[in-house]
Amino acid sequence: MAPVPLMKNHRVASVVLLAGGVVLVFAGLASALGYSLSGMIASSAAILALLYAGGVWFGGTAPGDRSVLLFTQTLTVASGPFAGRPVANLFVETGRAGIEDGCRRALAGEASRFSCGSKPFVASPVRSAEGLILYGVLLSGAAAGSEAAGATVAI
Repeated sequence: MAPVPLMKNHRVASVVLLAGGVVLVFAGLASALGYSLSGMIASSAAILALLYAGGVWFGGTAPGDRSVLLFTQTLTVASGPFAGRPVANLFVETGRAGIEDGCRRALAGEASRFSCGSKPFVASPVRSAEGLILYGVLLSGAAAGSEAAGATVAI
């Protein structure tokens, strides 16, 4: 089991402020409604509504698009919402070995078209003006085209 990383200071402060706010709102509303059962339920409903609204307003972005990924020599995503994550971890476990193999071939200079399950992939090198391979690009799904578009190796 992997160790759980510690939260950063701003996250700890946010959690403390959130917990304090929930306690104060609950106590204030319950007090205003006479500490009755209906008052406790109304307080809880108000807190849940505020938390939901805040989560929607300040929440993260929708799951990112994985159809075009720029990856580094270490097979991690170079930019975008998945930056720093291993490329293979973004896809189902059964296809990870094939995806890593295709990405390694791209970093070795060989573009390849392959499929994992029913999903097509294209992995290509990204070269500098001098011809050095700096990155690789992985296209999947519709961005990779259909199997009829070219020779496809099933993995």
